[in-house]
Amino acid sequence: MEHSNSTTIVVDSLMIKAMDDLDNAMEPTINIQDSNRIVRPILKTVNSTNPISEQPIVKPVKNTSYLSLISTTDFDFNLEHPADSSGVVTTPTTIPLKSYSGINHLTRFFEKLYELEQSKNAKVRIAYYGDSMIDGDLIVQDFRSALQSRFGGRGVGYVPIQSESARSRYSVKHHGKGNWRQENFMKGRADSIPYGINGAVFFPVDSTAQVTYLASGIKNAYRLNRPRLFYGAGNENAILKVTEEKDSSATFIPLNGSSSFNSVSISTSNLRKIELDFSNAQNTPIYGVDFSNPTGIAVDGFSNRGNSGLPLSLLDISQMQKFDKTLSYDLIILQFGANVLTRKSKNYNWYYSRMTTVVNHLKQAFPEADILILGTADKGTKYEGIVKTDSSVVKLLRSQQQYALKTETGFISLFHLMGGVNTMPVWSDKKLANKDFTHFSPQGSRKVSRMIYGELMDGYSAFAKARTQQNALLQKADSLAIKTVNDSITNLRRP
Repeated sequence: MEHSNSTTIVVDSLMIKAMDDLDNAMEPTINIQDSNRIVRPILKTVNSTNPISEQPIVKPVKNTSYLSLISTTDFDFNLEHPADSSGVVTTPTTIPLKSYSGINHLTRFFEKLYELEQSKNAKVRIAYYGDSMIDGDLIVQDFRSALQSRFGGRGVGYVPIQSESARSRYSVKHHGKGNWRQENFMKGRADSIPYGINGAVFFPVDSTAQVTYLASGIKNAYRLNRPRLFYGAGNENAILKVTEEKDSSATFIPLNGSSSFNSVSISTSNLRKIELDFSNAQNTPIYGVDFSNPTGIAVDGFSNRGNSGLPLSLLDISQMQKFDKTLSYDLIILQFGANVLTRKSKNYNWYYSRMTTVVNHLKQAFPEADILILGTADKGTKYEGIVKTDSSVVKLLRSQQQYALKTETGFISLFHLMGGVNTMPVWSDKKLANKDFTHFSPQGSRKVSRMIYGELMDGYSAFAKARTQQNALLQKADSLAIKTVNDSITNLRRP
């Protein structure tokens, strides 16, 4: 058990072990070859009669090289934010990240967004992993809603059978009843049955096991959209009783799939409420339910209090690939660090090392998805009675940027988006963060979600502009080629 201010935090066992093993490790040496260059669309194969269309048309934007990554020497830790004419300190504005962002490693995701925006008939799916900073779907629910408002899509995505944050979650209500047994990767490696995509698996203990889902009031998620249940192989006589809405008659679905991962549609409607009862399913692994439309954006929020991110290495690659075959992830977002800051460390080289392994593990599990690392937010600690940026924040942020660079993934610094040094006490004063100077309030979470969305859309807009220009040039090239051929035919017909 770790204590941070007034908040009691339970950290995962893998983090404690990693610190013991690697606390004295040397800082990694990374050959900085990458850059902040604006993303360039992948050249598509286009049928054309003109050789010009076989060449890259959109020229790469000039690279912006840099010499170093984020460092403690970049900041004045005694900085005092300015006040307005009435003496009230103003909310700090975002400071630019001048070093590695890896935005060019998100092109597959941007390509899928572009296809969705053009066709309106595709689907883009995001898995958003995090710790207590996204507990209760905070940040994620507003990020999801913003994407769905722009690109289409409805629903809250994947929801587990049970969750420690179920009572505080607003985007969907779910209540488990009866006797359930849960295994979770926060407690270590699974004994036999692989974990689900959220790091947990649930077993009905007897036929009293039940779960009820109720739609809530977040924009674009007013209904439980086209629910699908995911489960593993177990008792071949297991039966799922489905009761839709309050007064409807029940339907019964056999859960006799023989694979370690099975998917079954439990309704084709968009519901307000659904109740699931499991009979004869004592040995059947139950994972969760997906609520999302066939097209548009789906964002699955996976939060665990006390998670350092290291337990993601316990997700079975083969099982995740089965999930991925059905759900088709395009982007994996990782927001961790708050729990790592609760442990004072000489450096975070151990975290860099282990998270590099985690990211590479996820790349194998979800081979078609790009990965985005969210660097830690500011965290306040009292020094001589004054709350300032914790001395570990920038060290951790640097390690996160290092493993983003090492694994060639995208990187967005929440610390920079918030405004940098000594931002958290200002946010707390303005009710944007709690008095633990670590977690955001609901209002602050909405603000952070808009910042993440805006940063991501800036990268996407640059990509989409280049892609549109490329398509226009290809079409023009084709038109010129067709005109040339037609002119030749016309000339042949002349006497």
